[in-house]
Amino acid sequence: MKVRHLLEILKIELSKIEPPDYARWEALLILSHFLNLSPLKVYLFRENTLEEEMVEKIFSVLEERKTGKPLPYILGVVYFFGRPFYIEEGVFIPRSETEVLISAFLDFNLQEGYILELGVGSGVIGITLLLERPRLKVIGIEIDTKALEITKKNARLHKVEERFLLIRGNWFAPLKEGEIFSAIVSNPPYLSEKEWDSLDPSVKNFEPREALVSGKDGTEYQEELLRKASLFLKKKGFLFFEIGYNQDQRIEVLLKKYCWEFEFYEDLRGYRRVVVAWKA
Repeated sequence: MKVRHLLEILKIELSKIEPPDYARWEALLILSHFLNLSPLKVYLFRENTLEEEMVEKIFSVLEERKTGKPLPYILGVVYFFGRPFYIEEGVFIPRSETEVLISAFLDFNLQEGYILELGVGSGVIGITLLLERPRLKVIGIEIDTKALEITKKNARLHKVEERFLLIRGNWFAPLKEGEIFSAIVSNPPYLSEKEWDSLDPSVKNFEPREALVSGKDGTEYQEELLRKASLFLKKKGFLFFEIGYNQDQRIEVLLKKYCWEFEFYEDLRGYRRVVVAWKA
């Protein structure tokens, strides 16, 4: 079967469970995985004929995806900021919205020093910053042992393990207060308990609750960041963190409560998605 025929079949079948644009993207992801190409290069091989054994494996992935299992868990890979990262079930899947956090960080032109990442997950934020800024060093704190193993694997994959120190612990708990970090970055959990209850089964049934839920109101972790971050930042240090699409007003109240200057960054849908904060 030719690649172009298989691409069309995948788009049609995946459109039954997700929007057409995303179905097209996932079809490209599946084919790129088996062809060992970046997703957009699949179009260059549209007339190639695939062996029957590979076609059967691709259809097997399609059937598993139609059960609701997220594609990154099936393939074992997720793309972030244009790069592939290893992922496993039980570790939070990075979303494209988090790329706004990277863009915000790069806008502030921090070229060197130590960066603290809280809640490392699969390591995509810290590793991406290290790749984009070769003179940075990152200390990452993560409580989940499986997530730490995945991050180590990704750090080795992208050859930044010597600049990425990982510590198992609960947020600021392993650290002593002091003016150590040029910046703190985090994509903290930001769903409320009520939002968790109404989540799509493809998320709720597969992804870890503790990586998504931030207390009753969904702002527990963000408030801890705003309350404690300045104790660990250098005098001209910055705090970068992601928020939920509907949280900007509540977060703005907390920013003012804890006396931060701040700027919001919007995602592609126009939601205020990332906060950059600093002390005057």
